[in-house]
Amino acid sequence: MEYEGLCRDDLDNVRALNRVWLKLEGSAELRLSANRLERLAATPFLLFSFCENDDARWSCLLGERGQRDMLKQEAVASAERRQLQAAGLGFLWELARRNPYVTRIVSGAPLHWCEQIAASTLVRVLECARFSLIESRFADGSSLQRRLLGRGSALQREMRVFAQICALQSMLTSGQAAQYGRLPAAACRMSKTGRQVADEV
Repeated sequence: MEYEGLCRDDLDNVRALNRVWLKLEGSAELRLSANRLERLAATPFLLFSFCENDDARWSCLLGERGQRDMLKQEAVASAERRQLQAAGLGFLWELARRNPYVTRIVSGAPLHWCEQIAASTLVRVLECARFSLIESRFADGSSLQRRLLGRGSALQREMRVFAQICALQSMLTSGQAAQYGRLPAAACRMSKTGRQVADEV
């Protein structure tokens, strides 16, 4: 099966969204120069998360109108965050409809989240932007975040790409495997069948 990969337009949108996120986070707190922030913004995935793995939250957000009462306690986002959230959700909605594979790469979202937002109307998805949804993709002070802020924004291209790809790999492989539990070793249970097939051949 062939998958269409990231295209230049997708990466440009990811970079633009990351740039706004980094400005919202504040370059003073991150203690990075403008050049380092720009290189960090070029990371090939979103540096912030829409809590894509929170099934209950997104079921309420995109569910029937009657379920919205559960969201009364949700924090309302500031104007700047609402704008970023609307732009990010609009981008991911369009991308999930066009290419869910790339949506999963740039957001680390599970397939069912991509299917859920793709099945919703754009208006319905953008309504979610009024709530505070986004957070930093990696925990503050974690080794992964420190590596991404340091080496992931470095001037040396090889070092920068290596750190960003390592962060991408970590994002795509952590958290998801735990949901599915340990898979049985199918080959261990097929010893008799294997022998029978071998005997017949």
